[in-house]
Amino acid sequence: MEKSVRGVDISIILNVHKEQDLFYPAIRSIEETVDHARLFNIECELVIVLDAPDERTASIVRDYDFSTFGRVVVETVALRSLGLSRNRGIDLARGHYIATADADDLLSYNYLHTMYMALHASPEKAAVFPEYYQAFGGQNYVCRLYPLKKTGVRRLAGSHTYVSRLMARRADLKRIRYRDCSSHRLYAYEDYDLNLRLVADGFDLLIARDVVVFYRQHDRSIMASLGAPDRYIANNSDFFAPDIFARLIEKEDSAQVISQMHLDFGDDCRESSYIQNLISQANKIEPEVQPRSLREATFFTNVGQSEAFGKAFWNIFRHLKGTDYTDVFFMPFLSKGGGEKYIMHFVQTAMRDYGRSCLILLGEHLDAGKPRLDVPDGIDIIDLHALLGTEQADKIPELALRVVENVAPNANLFMKACPFSNAFMQKFSYGLTRHAIMYFYFCSSYYMFNGTLYEDGWDYRFLSDHSNVVTCVISDHEANLKELDCRIPSYKDRTFLLYTHSGITRPSSNYGAGKKRLVWASRLDLQKRPSLLCAIATELAALGETVEIHVYGDSILNHFDPACFDGHPNLAYRGSFNGLDSIPFEENDAFLYTSLFDGLPNVLLEAADMRIPIISVDVGGVSELIDDDSAFVVRKTTDDRELVLRYIEKIRCFLASTSAEILKKTGRLHDRMKAQHGVERYRQNVGAFYAMLAGNAQEGDLTT
Repeated sequence: MEKSVRGVDISIILNVHKEQDLFYPAIRSIEETVDHARLFNIECELVIVLDAPDERTASIVRDYDFSTFGRVVVETVALRSLGLSRNRGIDLARGHYIATADADDLLSYNYLHTMYMALHASPEKAAVFPEYYQAFGGQNYVCRLYPLKKTGVRRLAGSHTYVSRLMARRADLKRIRYRDCSSHRLYAYEDYDLNLRLVADGFDLLIARDVVVFYRQHDRSIMASLGAPDRYIANNSDFFAPDIFARLIEKEDSAQVISQMHLDFGDDCRESSYIQNLISQANKIEPEVQPRSLREATFFTNVGQSEAFGKAFWNIFRHLKGTDYTDVFFMPFLSKGGGEKYIMHFVQTAMRDYGRSCLILLGEHLDAGKPRLDVPDGIDIIDLHALLGTEQADKIPELALRVVENVAPNANLFMKACPFSNAFMQKFSYGLTRHAIMYFYFCSSYYMFNGTLYEDGWDYRFLSDHSNVVTCVISDHEANLKELDCRIPSYKDRTFLLYTHSGITRPSSNYGAGKKRLVWASRLDLQKRPSLLCAIATELAALGETVEIHVYGDSILNHFDPACFDGHPNLAYRGSFNGLDSIPFEENDAFLYTSLFDGLPNVLLEAADMRIPIISVDVGGVSELIDDDSAFVVRKTTDDRELVLRYIEKIRCFLASTSAEILKKTGRLHDRMKAQHGVERYRQNVGAFYAMLAGNAQEGDLTT
């Protein structure tokens, strides 16, 4: 259906889906603003694109009298995409300007004329938006929009500071097209995406004063039916490219940008006779548009949105300076823990021996007083939580994704078990098809309940939820991987055993005669069971054993008060430590290790490398390093009283052992450690991992 007229100024692209009777007030509102524009010799055409309409909506459009319009084009498509439907309308248009419209909202009668005049007076590269969005129906708010010069590009990086209703030159929208966001499981918001790409191309975003869109949301809209609320962010685009974003920041006049604040314009809006007149006219078409709703309405502006995301984004890329990373590591923070050491060894070896370019992303808060891992020079680390803060912490996964998209678009992604990794994967895993995803699986977590040991299931849930996207599970011990093969068989042939090395540089100890001591050094967290030391100390004293226990460590994940050691004369807290080789071991000391659950603790590797005798419980992968011939092994039990007695038995065995017997044990352990965990062996295994990954990439089109 087409009725033509010469000299079209504005083409109204009206997208229709399944609005049914809501089409009537929407089209009558458009007719009113077209009639008003005609008073100023502005000619308009209407281009209707029905995208997969229901029969009722199609019938309404088919039978409607469009005689108000000079030229009308109606086309039915089955694109099921608002972006592609808008493009189709633009292709059919003849007007110099394009005005987008939806078939469920209303416009103030001054809409087309005022938008036209604002665009007509603008520079060549510009798009114009209405000043007000007034929600009606299920929601009650009024949003006031300010131009880009007032809101700034930093705000736009983190959230959509504008709307879908715009007016722009047809030639510009033919060149910079809407993208299809309906078929992508991650990206939504084709209007946000378009506005980002317009700004990246040098466009200014302007505001037409005193223009109102009366905004209705309902379950029959095309966006609701396409499930956009279940997706999270706009498509990646040139806007986020580091060099373009830098250019936009440099071009911006920061003095004009309004800092985040709440600008309350409610009284002005309620008292404006002009706004009241616009509402009155709209009420004649749609009774749900009510002036009295302004009494209880929420009023907000686009300068009330935070700049924190854009500022963090800018700070990151100023620091990274355009590096293209091959590997990105997701970690909560860099505390002094065995898992952090394990990953840092991997990163150092990958960079030094295999030419990898590595970036570490930290996504959680670590209190200032907590000890941190010493990081070697040359490793790029971004603390996303420090950049965004607690108030914007929900945006950390999105910021991580933007970093990956723009400086590591083909990188391997390595995940350490933590809420940050989990949140990232829950939101974005199905959009990461270009990346190989690795999961460091050290151990499952357990807890005691009514005397019984229970697994908390966190790692299992993660691995189960993401079994279709995780490329490889890396573990520091073999028992973990065998258990995973049984629990989730789909991981068979997708695991890699990587024993780490100790990282110790201090010379090995020689065991001799003299007074014997016990040294306990670990995190003062519930997992490591420091409270068990009090029961061990009490039992030793009761037996008349004079051996002292020296305790080193800090709490990281839980609060533990070392003051609980004070009542035990044979138990002394010595403060924090930085690796086992930082502790002043004497030649007759033994290393005492307790833990409720574990992988293969790095601290045991350090003790083995230093030829220090070990007294340890056999949890997790511990038995893959030590046995009765090489250490004093405590058999695990969930009965704490029985466990203490077993520790006492092994401690007394240690105390009764001769120097020759101890040297024999430590020698065997050192030999096994070197054979299984030596630096050269480790280096070769890291190389084997990357070779395996390269082979998988060739077979499955994954990155390496």
